[in-house]
This record gives sequence, C-alpha cells and structure tokens, in this order.
Amino acid sequence: MCKWEWKKISTLVTKCQNIKWDKVPLDDSRLYIDLSSVNKDTQCIEDVSEVNVENAPSRAKQIIHENDVLFATTRPTQKRVCIVERQYDNQICSTGFCVLRPLDCLESKYLFYCLLSDDFYSYIKPLEKGANYPAVTDGDVKNYEIPVPPLSEQNRIVKFLDEEFSKIDTLKTNAETNLKNAKELFETTLEKELNPQSRHSGRSEESSAELPSGWEWKKIGDFCETSSGGTPLKQHNEYYENGNIPWLRSGEVCQKEIFETEMYITQKGMENSSAKYFPENSVVVAMYGATAGQVGIVRFRTTTNQAVCGIFPNEKYKTEYLYYALLSKKNELVAQAVGGAQPNISQIKIRNLQIPLPPLSVQKEIVARLDKLSENVKRLEANYKQIIANCDELKKTTLKQTFQGGN
Repeated sequence: MCKWEWKKISTLVTKCQNIKWDKVPLDDSRLYIDLSSVNKDTQCIEDVSEVNVENAPSRAKQIIHENDVLFATTRPTQKRVCIVERQYDNQICSTGFCVLRPLDCLESKYLFYCLLSDDFYSYIKPLEKGANYPAVTDGDVKNYEIPVPPLSEQNRIVKFLDEEFSKIDTLKTNAETNLKNAKELFETTLEKELNPQSRHSGRSEESSAELPSGWEWKKIGDFCETSSGGTPLKQHNEYYENGNIPWLRSGEVCQKEIFETEMYITQKGMENSSAKYFPENSVVVAMYGATAGQVGIVRFRTTTNQAVCGIFPNEKYKTEYLYYALLSKKNELVAQAVGGAQPNISQIKIRNLQIPLPPLSVQKEIVARLDKLSENVKRLEANYKQIIANCDELKKTTLKQTFQGGN
C-alpha cells in the first residue's frame, strides 16, 4: 500500500492576496462571493453579486482563483465549503472565508472532501468563539491535520467519492421527489374532495355550477360558535406556577390532533385574563406567528392564548370534516393576513370564511377517504424522510471509512 502522511493544512496550501480597491478602476467590477452565496446543502456557489470600488462591502477583499477551496469560518458547522469554479477565477470573496489554495502535492477536491468529514467538524466545533456568530479563525482551519497519500491515490479517492456521492445524491433526489409527490397527492385529493363541482365532473358545464343536492355554501360563523383565548400577565408567577389548566399556544397548532399542551396556567391566571376553556374536539386555527393558518383538533378540554381561534363542535358538522375544510382553505386564509413581521388572520376572517357543507353522511364519507389517504401519505413521508436521512449518514460513513485508510 502506498505511504500516507499526516500533515497540517497550513503546510499544503499557499497564501492568497487581497484586492487593493484604491488601485482598481471605477469601471472594473468583480463577482463577489459572500457567505450566503454558498449553499450549505449542495456545497455549490450560488447567487453571487457584482461589486466595484464604489459599492464593495468592507469584507470583499480576498482574490480567488479556480480550484481554491473556500471554507466559511463563521458558523463553521453549517458546512459552507466549496471549490471555486472556472467562472469565478480571479474574482473576490468575503473575509469570512478561509481561502485554501493547494500546492502541487494536494488535489483541491481531496482537500474539499477532508473538510466535509465528521472528524474535521469534531475538531473545529470546540474552537468556535462568540455567541451570536460563532466563528473560528483561518489559523484554526489550517492547523487541522489531514492524511495525505501520493497524488495518484488522492485522485483515486476523489474518483471513488465522486461516484459514491453521485449514487447517494441520485437516491436522495428520488426520495425528495417522491416525498414532494406524496404531499401533492394529498393536497390535490383534499382540494377535489372539498370541491363539490369536481366531485360531479360528469355533469354539464352549466349545471355543474350548482351545488350537489344537500350541499350548502356556509360561512363558518353562521353555523359555528368561535372564540379566542388570552394570556395571563407573565409578571404574575401565581398565574403560572403549579398550574394545572392546559394552556395551548399558537405555535403548538402544527398537527391534525393535539393531545397535550406544553404549558399550564392556574385558576387565578384564567380568571384574571381572557383565557377560557375550549371544549374537547374543538377545531383550532393559529391566527398569527410562525404557524399562522395551521389547523388542528384539540382532543381535550383546554384554554389557549389570544393567537388561537377555537371553533366549537356541534351537531351540524363532523369535527374532522371542518378540519379538512379549513386545511383546504389555509392558503386563502394566509393570503388575507395583515401585518408585517407577524401577519394576523383575525377571528373575523375565519368566521367569514365560506366552506362547502354537505349532509353529515357525506361528510363522514369524505373524512373516511381523507383519513385513509392521510395515513398512507404519512407512512410514505416517514419512509422517504428516513431514506433522505440515511443518504446523509451514508455520506458521513463513506468519508470516514475512506480516510481511515491513512491510519
């Protein structure tokens, strides 16, 4: 077997130069690679900008050449590492990158793969400094030791890893496509089931504009009682401490069935706020925040904060049918949201939302079909997500086993 040596990266690379903007003509623009230009999932350079002496940010300094390896030293564990392609030759990048220009004894792609290995991130993670923007230094990166075989062996390893990663990427892409198709299948079926016209596509165009017998268009507020909750003042510990009353927040409205809450309030907290009990099997809608428009069903008696609209159950509709009806209207609701950083849907908009309301027997049939499809899609999604996770793990294992050849 050919001989491998362990060497610090600093002994295998040469230093790059910084651009001197005061020496650059005004009409001379350069492509600029910032940290966000590198996709941390694909390790490819994307979304570069064009800068010149007048608009170049202060970090736009390092001149880069083809086959340079760039490693983002800010938030290093995000794995923003890439190889400079020909079209970016003699351009510039942010000082947030450690620019590694290999000497003749080191292949760029081989170094790139070394910087993707778990061993490297086990080394670099403890060296991070800073809370908001954890970072390491160029020196930290260059002090890392890598196993260095002869060039012929480096090329063989790169060829092997390229082929293996290509197979893994194909498998992952197929799984991601299948995952997307599974989600789209449910969304398409949901729209069809809740569209009374599409369920009667055999009818003439003129007559299909009418609702099927027994169906009605109804505003939610016309046949349902709704309410929102409230938040006890946080400065009163007695409103929360040792509380035994479930208190649902909008961020917890993220799945079909909700069986518990993360927080609880006291009786005193409820009495001194707008919080109130929502009955079991209420349909809840998150009105603002990250989950705005999300729908769920609470399977227990609970209170909520003011960002949750509760729609109380009654004999006119099947709870699960209303859930699916609102789910099909999610995009419509979100489109009506007002506000900037935290769009607000409002309880009034929910009450004014029109949905098709068929007889209870038809509601039950629709729910049964959608429940069955939903379970099948969930199983498919779980399988595809596991395949995707396995692909990422397989890459790590392949890298680890490959570089163990230097031991």
